[in-house]
Amino acid sequence: MIVKNEERVLERCLQSCRDIADEIIVVDTGSTDSSVEIARTNGARVIQSDWKNDFSFSRNISLEHASCVWVLWLDADDVVPIESVAVINALKKQQPSEVFGFIVRNQKPGGTGTEFVQARMFPNDPRIRFERRIHEQILLSALRIGLKLKEKPAAVIEHHGYADPAAMNEKALRNLTLLLKEYEISGPDPVMAVEIADSYLITGDRQNALQWYIATLAIASCESAFPHIAAQAYLGWGNILNKDEDHKNAADKFLRSLKLSPDRVDTLYGLAVSLDARGRKEEALDTLRRIVSMQARALSVGVDFREAKIKSMLRMERILAELGRTEDVLTLAHNALSSFAHRPEIQNMAGRAYLKSNRLMDALHAFEKSLRFETFKNVDAYIGLCEVYLKAGKRHVAEQTITAHRDLFAGSPRYWAFYKKLYGSLPPGIVPDVVDVKEIEKENALLNEMYAG
Repeated sequence: MIVKNEERVLERCLQSCRDIADEIIVVDTGSTDSSVEIARTNGARVIQSDWKNDFSFSRNISLEHASCVWVLWLDADDVVPIESVAVINALKKQQPSEVFGFIVRNQKPGGTGTEFVQARMFPNDPRIRFERRIHEQILLSALRIGLKLKEKPAAVIEHHGYADPAAMNEKALRNLTLLLKEYEISGPDPVMAVEIADSYLITGDRQNALQWYIATLAIASCESAFPHIAAQAYLGWGNILNKDEDHKNAADKFLRSLKLSPDRVDTLYGLAVSLDARGRKEEALDTLRRIVSMQARALSVGVDFREAKIKSMLRMERILAELGRTEDVLTLAHNALSSFAHRPEIQNMAGRAYLKSNRLMDALHAFEKSLRFETFKNVDAYIGLCEVYLKAGKRHVAEQTITAHRDLFAGSPRYWAFYKKLYGSLPPGIVPDVVDVKEIEKENALLNEMYAG
């Protein structure tokens, strides 16, 4: 592995692989924290090297010092879960004649995260080296010498580097510099082009993202030779069109993506959003049900099945509420709780369903449970509690609750929409100084849908 200032996570990684590693090679690229000491204390051999703005360069240094028959590469924020230890130890006994693809699970708060198959374990052969200065990989060189990738879904690597949106944005900005430089050298490459587009989208630069998605699809043989990459480009393009409220053209891009990669639940969700926005509610519901019923599996690109299911259930609730189908909302909430009871937004969904059915104590308990999972970002739970108090004839408690949390949600249009509903008007200086009046109006319409009945 290569590290730089990873003292926060490095020991966890090294401890997780101590029962599979006969040797640990760590290339340090200039740490100023205690990373080197942590690595050595945990039995690693540390090679110190300058950072060359090239991940492959640094990883290949580690390969030059490896002496074992098999190589497993890791990031400092990776963890080898205990259930993978026996699997990897068994693979070590096999002849070094192929590359093993493990499931990489990007862990996010709340039990979600993308999963994908990645080449992680390979023979220690001097002809196999990492390539590309960013998003480096060994598979290209392994394929050139005749080795094949064999997927081992029982072997899982947990990756913890994408939980924080701010960190993701910082990484995307860093990656862009390296990706654009690499693209200048390599020339048209669909994989790199879509990675550039995705990085721009993460940073919020939709204009450049769109240009690069279109450029990806314009590369010769992109769709035929790299269908999963073309599908990713159409997905990104569709998401941008949805953001721009061009839902008809967005649906066209999602359908093109699904033709190339039918199991992409994130693409199906984008399609459902475009259908919903165009008033095609039943088609949207059918698409969302399809997502909820799909079995999660690792694809060649990262897809968050768990997050897609949660988002789909929440959108189904909104559509069903809009259609006045209260009993269907209650059934949906019960089904959602069976799989995602640990998620605050699912507890809020259940609370709203109970509230509509006049089950006030059940609603109260659901919103309280939601707040135990998440307090500081959970405006929906506080609004739900206030709706329970209002329905129970305790307006003064609702007023006390909503005013007590004004500072916590001062920038939330949803908070001010409920505030206006409760008091009939907004305090001076809130609009437009703090929030946009149009956003408050949108949230007001949503609250009416979610709590009517």
